Amino acid sequence: MIHNTRLHSYCLTSVSTFVLMCLLMVSVSYAQEDSSVSPAIVFATSEAAESVFVRDNPRQGPNPAGALLRSFVLPGWGQYYADKSDWRRGQYHLGADLALIGTWVYLHGNANMLQSNMYSHASAYAGINLRNVPLNIEIAVGSSNNIHEFNDTQLRSRNWDRLIDDIPENRWNWTTEDRRGEYLRMRDRRDRAEQQIPAIVSMMVVNRVISGVHAFIVARNQSELLQDTSIGLSLPQVSNGQGFQASLQYRF
Repeated sequence: MIHNTRLHSYCLTSVSTFVLMCLLMVSVSYAQEDSSVSPAIVFATSEAAESVFVRDNPRQGPNPAGALLRSFVLPGWGQYYADKSDWRRGQYHLGADLALIGTWVYLHGNANMLQSNMYSHASAYAGINLRNVPLNIEIAVGSSNNIHEFNDTQLRSRNWDRLIDDIPENRWNWTTEDRRGEYLRMRDRRDRAEQQIPAIVSMMVVNRVISGVHAFIVARNQSELLQDTSIGLSLPQVSNGQGFQASLQYRF
């Protein structure tokens, strides 16, 4: 069970990621507007000579936006898509993501185990089932030996809004102070484990953003390189009119 405070942190992380992705997509659209395609075929003729220069259609390079989105889905995928011959940087991002996912699985499982142990402890030594009670009761169980003691303390402090309804499902009674102290230590360990999960999620988001930006740059550079490549064929007529001289031209 993850409480409302943890859910708020997850929602904040998701919203910030969405905003960042939108900003990056806007920058991609502006970058693509500047691209231009040169004519595919150019003919030139004169009385003295006839020549034909055929320019190859620029090969379609990797789409920078596609590389960006691929790395958002899986870090390293964008680098592999942009340049399969050299995507070592993408392998680093992929390895980091796998390590972070493994850490998240471990922390999540550890937090659930600690919480289960804490609930079992409270049920055995305080007689209350914490699985279906609000968070304020879970906190109150660790602060007082029983519900009557807790409500008396709140009345003396005039914290009427913190009073807990004295009904069977809300009652608890610790057998000893040591058992209650052990419950507090278990709850603290559970909370520390849960607090590390949002940090791991944030690192996964940052890794995806960095991988996506790098993949976008690599794909853009690859596209520009392919567009600058051309192949030409020149067939000038020999002056005596008896034939042609052919030459194949490459420009990279």
